[in-house]
Amino acid sequence: MLSSRPNKSDVLKLKVKAPDFSLVATDGNTIDLAALLADGAVLLLFVEEDCPTSRMTLARLQTIADGLRAAGTSIVAIHQNDRVTTERTMRRAKAEFTALVEGEPYAVSSAFDVATVPTAYWIDDSGVVERAVEGWSTDDFNEIAQAAARAAGVKAVALADEPPRMKPGCASKSALDPSLWASPPPATDFDLMEDLFERGWTDGLPVTAPTRERVDAMLDGRDPSLSLGPVPPGMGELTLERLASCAVLAGCHPSYFPVVRAGAEAVLNPSFNLHGMTNTTHTSGIVLWVNGPVRARIGMNSGINCMGGWNRANATIGRAVRLMSGLTGMGKPPKLDRSTMGQPGKISFCFAENEEASPWEPYSVTRGFSADVSTVTAYVGDSPFTVSDHYSQRVEDVVTTIGLAGAAVFSPTVFPIAAETVFVLCQEHARMFADAGWSKAEVAQRIFDIASVRVGDITAGERSPFMAFMGEDDIATKWSSPEQIHVLVAGGPAGRFSEILPPWVGFGLGSEITTQVVVEA
Repeated sequence: MLSSRPNKSDVLKLKVKAPDFSLVATDGNTIDLAALLADGAVLLLFVEEDCPTSRMTLARLQTIADGLRAAGTSIVAIHQNDRVTTERTMRRAKAEFTALVEGEPYAVSSAFDVATVPTAYWIDDSGVVERAVEGWSTDDFNEIAQAAARAAGVKAVALADEPPRMKPGCASKSALDPSLWASPPPATDFDLMEDLFERGWTDGLPVTAPTRERVDAMLDGRDPSLSLGPVPPGMGELTLERLASCAVLAGCHPSYFPVVRAGAEAVLNPSFNLHGMTNTTHTSGIVLWVNGPVRARIGMNSGINCMGGWNRANATIGRAVRLMSGLTGMGKPPKLDRSTMGQPGKISFCFAENEEASPWEPYSVTRGFSADVSTVTAYVGDSPFTVSDHYSQRVEDVVTTIGLAGAAVFSPTVFPIAAETVFVLCQEHARMFADAGWSKAEVAQRIFDIASVRVGDITAGERSPFMAFMGEDDIATKWSSPEQIHVLVAGGPAGRFSEILPPWVGFGLGSEITTQVVVEA
């Protein structure tokens, strides 16, 4: 809305006071001209999505936006479109400056005497219009940049010298008969899937649109405003509504949401260190596994191919928690996710323990929970390291194979890594150990003993900093204690393939495995 409306014929004249106004920005905040001028001069740009010159102008001015800001001038675009269209136009132009939304009857455009879009006004911090540009002109916008730089005493920025240097604009909606812009025909080029990609709401794979109906179904009556706290490293607040939106995006069924919530709470535990995991150059990511009755209730896979996709619950629960960290926590590459290589598990890595096939108590029971309590455990892990031993007949030989493989995780020359490490044993290996009378703790102890080296035998490659304080004949173990080795059972009934999930090795800045109860009510 306008607080004043001078004669339209006066506005295009320079050295006049610009009319004040109040419009809603794409972030939902209401902004007036006085508030914009409180931060310095403003280059006010009127645009419209259907105008190619407008779209080009948004993209080109973005290239000098930082330089103009350094010279005391911020760019603000007023769009003659609805909010959704405005957001899409800014995304497609990769324009990151403030965007305001002006709807019918386009009173602000009319007050500024905008006959053509784009039209730009350079307004000084006192509210006086110093320069105006109609359509696109490289020279005119460069002159504004130079004038701003001179006033601020800084070096001027310049637009790229590329064609077209001049381009006429399109008719402003404020200059048209209302019958021409009322109830416009629907756009024919809108593609919802492409729009979600443009918004940055995907992990590179297609997602499900988080409509109001789908998010409400995911929440199933839960308080959408309930906060689970900030999500590192960007520290966006995670409400249940935001988490439900991530679950919808990931493709979750509403019955999965209690598990998604427990997974989110597990990784938000400070001991998990989501901030460090996201920022590290290591390739590690979020690994989740589920125990308890909820596994069967939502159809999770703990058997054949349990880590390999083709199960909706496994695939989408892990993906929902990863989308939460990437979208609400802003942990996306290349900014706050700094992983050198990454790995497929950073998209989704979630499976269920095969409690029915395990000869031991479930992992959750080892952690102190009752067998009838469902839990989600979160771990910072690397891509699986497969260990094959199909032919050994002695149980001591099988554990030697697995222990030697464990000695190679992170680096075969770094001892100790001093980080919790997960061993997911296949059914056949687990049964051999159990038939020999070994508990999970004894398996861990034997792996710990095998995965050790004489310091003097490490003659090449990098060494752990701990080895600098050891003698050549000292024995270096891979872990600080057997308690850092976590054992669980998963996978199909045939095939002697076990998996080691290598850890994030932070040497004092790592992560602790965290377990969270699933609350299904």
